[in-house]
Amino acid sequence: MIALELLNCIDTENGKASKWSLIKILGNESQFRYWVENFLIQDGFIKENLESGRSFYSKSENGELFHNLLKNGNVMQAFLRISGKRLKQE
Repeated sequence: MIALELLNCIDTENGKASKWSLIKILGNESQFRYWVENFLIQDGFIKENLESGRSFYSKSENGELFHNLLKNGNVMQAFLRISGKRLKQE
């Protein structure tokens, strides 16, 4: 849900969110580093752009795909069912 909120924020700010906008969602700088720098940027879902000495964040092509998957609850439920465990016959 947190990743979905962050990607939604980028969309609501015309495709580029400020660092401050993302920190407001996450609560503090430490969470920003964890979610944005160590996950979303590192895995190529968003990219950082510097404009006039300020950082702005936009989605990459993979970020757009990831965002669409997160928005589709059925796909995410299927991923959660198969991640790390065997499917049980029902």
